[in-house]
Amino acid sequence: MRVPRSMVVGLSVGMSAALVPAGWPVKADGGPGYCVLPEHSLQSGAYLIDTASSLGWIHPHPAPLAPEPTNTERLDFAGFPNVSALDVTGPRGRPARKVITTFTTNVDRVVVLTSSAAVSDDDGRTFGPAGPTPLRESPVELLDGRFFATEYYPHRTGPHTARLGVLTSSALSDGESWLRSESTLITPGDLLPGGAAHGTPLQLADGTILITVYARYAPVDAYQAEVYASGDGGRTFVRRGVIAEPGGGFQFTEAAIAQAVDGSLVAVLRRDGGPYATLWQSRSPDGGHTWTPARELRFAGLDCVVRGVAPRLLLMPGGALVLSAGRPDNWLAVSPDGLGETWREPRVTYHNRDGIWPAHGSSGYTGLAAVGPHRLIQVFDNCKLPGVRPSGLLDETACPAHGRFEHGGWYAIKRLLFDVAVPGSRIDLADLRRRGELRVSTTMRWTSPYRPRTGPGGAFDGSTGHWSSAVAAGPGRYVLRFSRPRTISRVGLSLRPGHPASARVYVSQDGRTWGPPVVTVKDRTDYALRYATVGRTARYVKVVLPAASGCDAEIGFECSMLNEIELYS
Repeated sequence: MRVPRSMVVGLSVGMSAALVPAGWPVKADGGPGYCVLPEHSLQSGAYLIDTASSLGWIHPHPAPLAPEPTNTERLDFAGFPNVSALDVTGPRGRPARKVITTFTTNVDRVVVLTSSAAVSDDDGRTFGPAGPTPLRESPVELLDGRFFATEYYPHRTGPHTARLGVLTSSALSDGESWLRSESTLITPGDLLPGGAAHGTPLQLADGTILITVYARYAPVDAYQAEVYASGDGGRTFVRRGVIAEPGGGFQFTEAAIAQAVDGSLVAVLRRDGGPYATLWQSRSPDGGHTWTPARELRFAGLDCVVRGVAPRLLLMPGGALVLSAGRPDNWLAVSPDGLGETWREPRVTYHNRDGIWPAHGSSGYTGLAAVGPHRLIQVFDNCKLPGVRPSGLLDETACPAHGRFEHGGWYAIKRLLFDVAVPGSRIDLADLRRRGELRVSTTMRWTSPYRPRTGPGGAFDGSTGHWSSAVAAGPGRYVLRFSRPRTISRVGLSLRPGHPASARVYVSQDGRTWGPPVVTVKDRTDYALRYATVGRTARYVKVVLPAASGCDAEIGFECSMLNEIELYS
């Protein structure tokens, strides 16, 4: 929906007389009992989120030179961003990532949504110009190789059904051409109109696709957060569980779910009904069927209520679970053990304050994606999109055009890169192999034209995607030979994602004498890298993997998989 320029001009003139108190910009005040987050981490330790880039603009492109937009430029709406990092193949078949940032280009109102997407081919450092896209939520790669995303608004078709737009793309086209179809949502309750499918889809190891929806039911007529499951590739979704029900004047809307390192599901969700939206959390041990009673999300060492909207969760390939949210400021927090029970080191990552009201500026809607085993990208908007008043004029009270913002009044999308620090110094196996300082000898060479990321290099390509692995149609043997001896302090392994698997790790100076294994894994189910201390000097590292049954049909009944290996010195 486009609002006539004259409406924007009239409103902007009216807001230009706003005055900023002395001492601008002020620190965002959380209010009594609410958390006021630091600009930098107050804690130190092994898992510190460190800024890995300067602030970068995604849209407008190129970044504007003027501190404030013109009235016409203010009509170039951009907000509510999402981001995905998709495994693709680059030149000469090398592993690569395509980072797609999508954002809304219409006003903040229930209308036919319009969106744009900008793409990065260098792990989020730079983005090209944005263009129209049907995507609203972040796409994910499914086990069958398709990229998959949902539209935002379900449309009620009956007392127990709704239809939801689904977007898919072949991996061979790298997600650039999206096919739209409609999925049927089935629920046992008496469904009312409204709600949204908010959040990034999640696929379990058995192929089930999970999405989160907030919906209203008679006779309560208040939103609750739910999980829907599809066992047919996204054609139908059946309500699997309710994360949190409304009550006491409160309701639950936007929810993010992620699989923790132990395989359980973690949910962080928005609760509305008080002075501010706050964040709550829950956990499911059985794939989303049942959930623990929702409780307030808290930060370790801080006795305060966490404000926030639109939470995002990301299990990093390195095993840390990261939480992103915002309003009044955008922020990150980390669960170092990947379980999501304890959140540490909350820190503000971006704000666009004007000194008048804490919630002015950015909407607080963010996106997260992993662009390496320990590096992530966070995207956010500069100004909350305007609504529309009953009179038809724009409602820009959340980002008035008064020229007082720290980063200007642009409707813009920006990004930052962060590193989740880990103990020790990681040996860059991919770089050593490119320079000829590392050779790989392995029986794990299974590949397919439809799985171009499989192969020996898939074990250290920085991705824990299912098909970014070294694979064998039977038992596997994987040997790394360095050009010189190296001190190995830790070994990180991710085996067959989501399935029990075993492995033994050996080290050797000459490649002939190995001795007993330095790491033994027995029937462990991995969802990210897990680490073991070694403390040995070696020129050779060998991983032996027995065959497991029940593998993907295209591989065969038995297989072994080395999803990712990391070595530290």
